[in-house]
Amino acid sequence: MAKTVEELLRESGLTDEQIKALDAKVVAGVTTVLSTAAQTLEAAEHAKRAQAEQYDRDIAPALDKWANDQTNLAAERDYYKTMAEKAKEGGFIPATTPFTPPTSATTTTAGTRDATGRFVANANPVPGSPQYMTKEETFQAVTAAQWTIAEHMRLNNGAPPPDDIEALANEAAQAHMPYRQYVEKKYDFSGKRDKIKADAQKAHDDQIRKEVAEQKDKEWAEKVGSNPMTRVAETSRFSEVRQAVKQGERPDPLKQTREQRRASTRDAIRKEIADNATVQ
Repeated sequence: MAKTVEELLRESGLTDEQIKALDAKVVAGVTTVLSTAAQTLEAAEHAKRAQAEQYDRDIAPALDKWANDQTNLAAERDYYKTMAEKAKEGGFIPATTPFTPPTSATTTTAGTRDATGRFVANANPVPGSPQYMTKEETFQAVTAAQWTIAEHMRLNNGAPPPDDIEALANEAAQAHMPYRQYVEKKYDFSGKRDKIKADAQKAHDDQIRKEVAEQKDKEWAEKVGSNPMTRVAETSRFSEVRQAVKQGERPDPLKQTREQRRASTRDAIRKEIADNATVQ
């Protein structure tokens, strides 16, 4: 009686709690694999019984007849060889003509006969014959299935793989590729990992640029803001104004009329605003 998936997983070292925690899709995939293997094995055993019956009914008698015929032919060959040698000695046929015994393909395929020369059925394994999964193979199958589901969900915003695990295994076998390598290629896991890494790096760089820009805006706001309580104190430039008045570069405010002083003040404010706009 074939063992269930739970029994195989328990024999591989997993506890009942770990088995219950497995994804239902993984257990279903492994169950399907085991069921398919059991059906294939049953068909192979049926074919084996049919071949054994054919061997006993047809092949064995034919081989026995062939062996008897070969024995008779060998006896006849030795008889005629002896007669030819005697004829040479008596001068009935030329002695210079060597006797060449007939050749026949009497050798058999290595490994298909025992020490007594009898044919041994099924001496060589048939390529493609099904075999039972070992504990290690069962554990590897479950691990690969879990990896496929977890990695696909991690790289695709929680979405499970669109294909069944059994279908992926069959596709990998048809492509003559290791299972994990085939899944990596089909779902482009490598490309998606690179994209996630690039997006994370871009978000990090954008955050740094934002923080630097905010810091600069804060510094300029403190330097040139309209609130005098937040502006950085500056050194008085009254001495520069006096020097400019002495050198004739600026009009003396004490000698200006009220309207002239207001006009000079407006011009100075406009000039300072223009200079600040240029700096920013």
